[in-house]
Amino acid sequence: MVDDRADETEGQHANTSRRTFLKATGAATATAGVGTGAVSAASEDREGKEGHTDIEAMLSELTLEQKVGQMTQVDVGTFDPDSTEIPDSFGVETLGEYFSELELGSIISGGASPPTFDAEETVMGINALQEYNLENSEHSIPFLWGVDALHGNTLLAGSTSFPQRINMGATRDIETIEDAARHTADSAAAMGAHWTFAPTTDLQRDPRWGRFYEGITEDPTYLGEVSKARVRGLESNDRLCSTVKHFGAYSIPENGNDRAHARTSMRDLRTSLLPPYRTALEAEPKTVMVNSGAVNGKPAHASEWLLTQMLRERYGFDGLVVSDYDDFYRMLSNHDYTDSFRRAVKEGLNAGVDMYMIGNGGEAPGPAEFIETTVSLVEDGEISMECLDESVRRVLELKAELGLFEEPTVDPSEIHSVLGGAQEESERLAEESMVLLKNEDALPLSGDENVLLTGPGYDPVLDIENRFLIRHGGWTLGWQGVQEGAPTEGGPRPRGETITEAVEGSLDGELTHVPTDFRAQPYNPETSDANGDFGFTDEQEEEVREAAGSADAVVVILGEGPHNEGFGDRDELALDPAQRELVAAIEEEAPDTPVVGVVLAGSPRGGAETFDSLDAVVFAGQPGSDGGRAVAGTLLGENNPSGKLAFNWPESVGKVPNNYDAYPPLDDQEPLYAFGHGLSYTDFEYSDLSVAPGSVSDPASTPTVTASVDVENTGDEAGEHIVEVYNTQSFGSVLQPNRRLLGYERVELGSGESATVELDLDLSALEVVPGDVPGILPKVVEAGEYELSVGEETTALTVEDAGSITDDRPAIGFDPDADGDDYSAVVEFLRGLGR
Repeated sequence: MVDDRADETEGQHANTSRRTFLKATGAATATAGVGTGAVSAASEDREGKEGHTDIEAMLSELTLEQKVGQMTQVDVGTFDPDSTEIPDSFGVETLGEYFSELELGSIISGGASPPTFDAEETVMGINALQEYNLENSEHSIPFLWGVDALHGNTLLAGSTSFPQRINMGATRDIETIEDAARHTADSAAAMGAHWTFAPTTDLQRDPRWGRFYEGITEDPTYLGEVSKARVRGLESNDRLCSTVKHFGAYSIPENGNDRAHARTSMRDLRTSLLPPYRTALEAEPKTVMVNSGAVNGKPAHASEWLLTQMLRERYGFDGLVVSDYDDFYRMLSNHDYTDSFRRAVKEGLNAGVDMYMIGNGGEAPGPAEFIETTVSLVEDGEISMECLDESVRRVLELKAELGLFEEPTVDPSEIHSVLGGAQEESERLAEESMVLLKNEDALPLSGDENVLLTGPGYDPVLDIENRFLIRHGGWTLGWQGVQEGAPTEGGPRPRGETITEAVEGSLDGELTHVPTDFRAQPYNPETSDANGDFGFTDEQEEEVREAAGSADAVVVILGEGPHNEGFGDRDELALDPAQRELVAAIEEEAPDTPVVGVVLAGSPRGGAETFDSLDAVVFAGQPGSDGGRAVAGTLLGENNPSGKLAFNWPESVGKVPNNYDAYPPLDDQEPLYAFGHGLSYTDFEYSDLSVAPGSVSDPASTPTVTASVDVENTGDEAGEHIVEVYNTQSFGSVLQPNRRLLGYERVELGSGESATVELDLDLSALEVVPGDVPGILPKVVEAGEYELSVGEETTALTVEDAGSITDDRPAIGFDPDADGDDYSAVVEFLRGLGR
């Protein structure tokens, strides 16, 4: 989802009161009890014999305009009740008229920005707005409230901000990731939300992309399994639904910029880009969001092949498909695909979109124009009533599944029992996500040292320390970070302590803290770095040099500011010049002092030029509420790092794309740090790798095998370790990837301890699309011998006959007769190719 507001003022909405929120809803006198008075007589009459909501009866009651209203979703998250500016396309004085006049089906608080960050005010305000809707709309149909609770319910002050998705990928801990999603579901539902736009299931391939930190990994099998677990967790609360997004192939823009066009092959789409969505859909999410970009020349929102043939017919999805933010209009403004909003709406709805997400102002048409346009299209026969009814049916069924007709509001007291919870899960994910990239005997610190802690963390304009912005990243109490990157002194924060506080609390020696300049300016392109404005003043340099000269160790925080979507796109991976100058000054002043770099970033920021000047490097990502404690514990040896990169770390932007599962040849493409890299404070050795069965006759009937390997902790420290099995050599009818991750398992071993680890290997990761360039044949695991590796240990798996595990049909959409999905015609077409 997106929020295109580029003119946020500092701290806007941070202090919105309950009075002004209720004024905004037009419901200051409405009650807010749990279901009390909320279900009208009309809605009670819709109950069938078994007590279930009669969707068909409800559908028959709606006018055409009201049906389209149910398909309309509008952003109200940053509605300013004290502003005189109302979207031109609406022209009313209160939010209430969205329902009394247009009978909208859904609202969103886009960008993790509800009208207030106060928990109780939010619950009371949403309850009041729902009451107003039920009492003033003709059919008393409750609205859906969607939010961006993407790494925790980070819409409220005091919430738990879980590590960002880039951190989750480093843990290989699906169970804890799912537990974190369960807490997110409970907290969001208690707030009154019904819908969260997660999980992001887009492959992490291009670190220039501003949403790289939202990705889990560049491995399609691992990404699919994590996304499936997050769907399970987010939908564990019956009052909340999840959204698998952004279907499909969103994350590979050819120029690295968000929402740009993607060029890819049918083979790559079917082998790598689409399979993670398919796996996530196995958990039966209730909604899917569409890719904001275009694929091979076709806007995803207008692609019947993507949204109907693949998503619904091939993958069996029967839930609700929602557009991304203003994306029908983006066919005009962004893709230059058409100059007609009418055509965009027609193509989008006919392709398979059920609900249109609309922004809260600007040039894009608002809800009234969308409704009028769609009504006209139906009346003119350009969209069938059957198509429209099916979309409205899905909207109403979703509301019924979430229990909104029975209990449209929530108990305001419930939020306090869950807000800020799941600290154990948050701490575990943060600790497990610490990736030790480099260590030349600099870590762990003993704890007795006198330590200089420096690096970006001070806003010279707001005159506050602000490193917490880097720690949490985007979608945290604001789209572009806490209060849009301009936090007030006493403004809302997620729960948790800072890195400075955590290090100081764990250190027996003396801590000297010299923060350098950092301004989060996500809407200002005139900054020193695409993801923030960094500085290193003469005064700061003098303080750093003086402290470094007398310190026993130096810890320098490096990285990038919070960012999101197009505002986060970057052309370089090198660290900002001010940060490089800081490292150089420390190296010059204290050449014999251990210097440790801690990288807080949502992408692989930093290269050999900087890292060669550091004795140790910890990639901490964006670790959230408990990131301060995780970083401090890692530096001081209380947490033995076990995280492994879930993507290749390129040497430079000139070596992008640089995927770990790329096709050979790989000359001059070796990354700075490879997928799976991550050091420890101890050593692990492998032996006796084997696989059972060693030979598979039919992968379709034997989709998994079991690898066994002995692991020994040969070092002096206890530690957790991720054992990973890769396919590292194979041959077939097409090029084979360099490496493919088949299985992984965490093991905890004391010094000198050993264990036999068994891992289930998913053979679907070996599937390829065989045949010639078109790449339209059924996917198969080809017959042959597959080398399996764990470290330096190798063994072989033999596949006797080719077989399909996930998709035994050719690609849809290649009907030469152009008369629909005629399987026999496709077969004949393929036979012709064979000749």
